[in-house]
Amino acid sequence: MQRLEQHIRRERATSNICSNQALNALAATIYLAYIGKEGLQEVARQCLYKAHYLFDRIARLERFEPVFTAPFFKEFAFRSQLPADEVLAELRQGKILGGLHLKGFYPELENVILTAVTEKRTREEMDHFVARLEAMV
Repeated sequence: MQRLEQHIRRERATSNICSNQALNALAATIYLAYIGKEGLQEVARQCLYKAHYLFDRIARLERFEPVFTAPFFKEFAFRSQLPADEVLAELRQGKILGGLHLKGFYPELENVILTAVTEKRTREEMDHFVARLEAMV
């Protein structure tokens, strides 16, 4: 079987998935060329350090606990004693995208939130995240 769009000329195509993939690849190539090898290493280092900073701060909170003990790069999961959907809604009120409630994917992970931290997050933003969690009753 061949893909349906394989024989359609670009000007007659009804979707733009092929051009979107090429655009994403081009953007990634330009970004990587711009930051270079040292820049990529620095981005990775910042992701790692910042994710572990936030993880350590959340792990100290009374109503939240880490779910897994395995090493991680920039994503980690934590369990809330409060309903995860309420936690995420409260974070959204503070203009924070707090993560993904994992119950929809893994029913056994009730009230578990997967959070990711990238090099773009500042210490102030992460401290604001923790302050919002601390304020929840």
